[in-house]
Amino acid sequence: MEGNSLMNIVYASDDKFAEILGISLLSLFETNSGDLNIYILDNCISVENKNKLLKIAQQHSHSLSFISTSGIISSSLKQQRGSLSTFSRLYLPILLPTNIRKVLYLDCDILVRQNLEELYNIDISDYFCAAVMDCLSAYHLRAIGLQDSDTYFNAGVLLINLSRWREENIMEEFKAFTDKFHNKVPYADQGILNGVLSPKMKTLPLKYNCYTSLYDFSYSDLIKFRKPSHFYSEKEINNAKKNPAIVHFTTSFLSVRPWVEGCIHPNVSYWLKYKTLSPWCDMPLKKDSPFWIKKVAVKIYMILPNSLAVGLVGILHARIIPTIKKRRK
Repeated sequence: MEGNSLMNIVYASDDKFAEILGISLLSLFETNSGDLNIYILDNCISVENKNKLLKIAQQHSHSLSFISTSGIISSSLKQQRGSLSTFSRLYLPILLPTNIRKVLYLDCDILVRQNLEELYNIDISDYFCAAVMDCLSAYHLRAIGLQDSDTYFNAGVLLINLSRWREENIMEEFKAFTDKFHNKVPYADQGILNGVLSPKMKTLPLKYNCYTSLYDFSYSDLIKFRKPSHFYSEKEINNAKKNPAIVHFTTSFLSVRPWVEGCIHPNVSYWLKYKTLSPWCDMPLKKDSPFWIKKVAVKIYMILPNSLAVGLVGILHARIIPTIKKRRK
């Protein structure tokens, strides 16, 4: 695999998320001064936003390449939330140059707080990828055909052994898996990645993907809410939150993300700092406009006693939702 001095980093974005991507890049460049090759899987990013992203890279003396995904992503794939852009990572073996054997994939809604060389140089020669465990119940695993003892990972940060993906023709496995679900896999591309790669992945320390639910709930409430069959310890979670290498601003019914007015995430000040340094510094924050079901859920959650509220939303998230998804297969 590549030498220690070079890191190949991959993002995927459409035009809507270009600003979020740019702010993530600024945090990456400030905390990582080594050689970086940045590849953007480009789903119709505008010329204006491409120029802004290139300017950020040039100012920090890093390479940035756009790879068009036009016509690559199957039109039959179904995305329940977010952008179809995330599906493009399933096609990395044919999108990236053949000499690239290892990459670090990052979601756009990520803030890099530390140097990532230690992460990048983790040995994954015996694995297809490395990732952080997600906190989901066994019902979610069963919905995509996994066993209760398997590990469901959060695909927002993926250290990928691209050589093995090519050698094992992993794209064919992705296609066969999606065919079983008639192209509508629970949790979309993350479900596909887990369904195929879970038995072949290495678990990363939690500090490399501190997602929002870790901050929204106490340890006991998180376990009661999400009901995972196995997960990190309370000590591991607290240490990761105190010293995160990567903060991942995932969606949560209890909070909003940094680019939305009213965000109170402990790391929002860092995100806003990079926004002020970005070409989008004059763009206003978005207004929060949640779906009615989220408004109702939050109101009920706030009114009820904490123990009862966590228990009720836990049943909904850990059992009812994945059961519905499984029946839609």
